[in-house]
Order: sequence, then C-alpha cells, then structure tokens
Amino acid sequence: MNEYMNRRFFICALHLFVVVIVFVGCSHSKPSPMSDLRDELNRLVADYDATVGIGIITAQGDTMTVNNNIRYPMMSVFKFHQAVAVANYMSDRGISLDTTVLVLPDELKLDTWSPLRDKYPQGNVALTVSQLFAYTLQLSDNLACDILFDRFLAPKQVEDFVRGSGIDDISILYNEAEMFADNDLGYENWTTPYAAAMFLDKFIDGKLISQPCFSFVKDLMIGCTIGTNRLVKPFQNTDYKVGHKTGSGYVNDEGRIASTNDIGFVLSPEGEKAYVIAVFVKDSALPQAETEEIIAKVSAIVKKHLLV
Repeated sequence: MNEYMNRRFFICALHLFVVVIVFVGCSHSKPSPMSDLRDELNRLVADYDATVGIGIITAQGDTMTVNNNIRYPMMSVFKFHQAVAVANYMSDRGISLDTTVLVLPDELKLDTWSPLRDKYPQGNVALTVSQLFAYTLQLSDNLACDILFDRFLAPKQVEDFVRGSGIDDISILYNEAEMFADNDLGYENWTTPYAAAMFLDKFIDGKLISQPCFSFVKDLMIGCTIGTNRLVKPFQNTDYKVGHKTGSGYVNDEGRIASTNDIGFVLSPEGEKAYVIAVFVKDSALPQAETEEIIAKVSAIVKKHLLV
C-alpha cells in the first residue's frame, strides 16, 4: 500500500512539475517580431485617407502583409517586371545587353516623362539595350519603356513571364502611351503587395535571370536616382543598400492620387539580403509629398523591427 501511494505521489509530482515548466515557458514567451511589426504598421496606415498595402518577405522566409486583398495599380513599378522579363528573353536567346536599338523620331512623343527624349530630341539615335534599361529603371523613362515593349516583349508577354514564375496576382495589359491616353487604364495594370514582394524576392535570390543580366539589373536598381524620399529615405547615411523601383500615378476625377508606390530589396553592409518590401498607396487624398512620406514611415518602421 505504501509502495502504491509512493508511486501515485511521484506521478502527481511529475505532472505538476511539467505543468509548472509549461506555464513558466508560456509566461516568458515574447510576441513574434512580425506580429509586433504588423500591429505598428496597421496603426500607422489607419490614420491616412488612403489605402496602403504592404508586403514583406525576410531573408529567413518570414512574411507579412497589410491590406493585401486589394488590387493596386502599379504604374511605373511594372518597369521592373519588364526589365526582368526582357533580360530573361535576351539571356535565353544569347542576345547581348550591348545590342543596339534605333530610336526613331516619331517614337519621341512630347507629352510624357522622358529624359531620353530630352537628351536626344531629334531621334535617329542608336542606344544599347543596357542604356534603355538604365533609362527605365533609374529614371523611369516612359518612352524607353515603350520602346522595350515594342522591340522585345509586349505588356501581356511580360505578364505571362511573371505568371510563369508562379505569381498569379498580376495584370500587365497596357503600355505607357496607352495609360497616358486613358488614365483609367492604369488601374488595369495591377498587383498585390505580396505578389510584388514575391517577384522581387525571386529576383534577388537569382531565380529569374542569370548572369550577367542579374547583376546588371540589381546594380541599376541600387543606383536608382529618383524616389529617394520613399523606401530609401531611412537608409540614407547608412551602410545598407536599397535597390528599388517607384511608381507614381495621376490625380483621378475624385481629386485623389491614383497611386504612389515603391518596391525594393534591402541588403546588409556585407551584401546579404535582409528583406524585400513592397508598399502601394492607392487613391490618396493627401498631397504628393505627404503621400510619399507614408512610404518612408513604413520603411522606417520595418527597418526598426527587422534590422536589430
């Protein structure tokens, strides 16, 4: 009887010990960094008269989204998708980045953003594909973009390439000239923040295009000279590198900015991927500068949580 009681006492004591250990472990567990990040970002975007979508993928594979169930017009963000698709097309066919393209005078339309046209107003100039990539990715040149669409892959072919990489939430149907003629068509070139982040993540992991095109496109994005008051702003005067592509829309009939966007990858000082991020601001009632500041604030919060 004593032996039975001793055994029962031992089993009960063991069970109690396990319960205490589990309780202590749970009481000291910390919230997930991504959960804390999501909470802070949700509080931030709730304050604005705009729809803000965010997608993040870390180097460890952790993911986070805000307002991802909405289609966001990409505007010039799709020039990144175009560059990757065209680079893949050229690599598959052994076409060099030094291949030249003759830019004709009637392609240099006046009523659009184009540093290329401003530099070569008369046309009849032979530019390499690498030069056209630099105009589209670093200066967001609309005419260079449409020349690449005309010479290599049409918008739907770029969409097909993106979908072929395993990403479904994407639509690329119209070029820059078509969107300029009918601003509402800009809403038809759309993505979700997570889909944009996924494509960017596949790119920076080297899964979409081979060398030397991969390094060329990556370096162009790191050297982007416009939109530095968006994702890049919190990283100025740091050793981190940010490669990014912006997109900016028109003011619609309701007096709202259709889209103000930025997608990018963040590399450590050693050149390792830290995370990729996509931020889309749709139908903002705020002035342009304040709308861009939303993206900078999102970027600063993400940096604070993920780069510790």
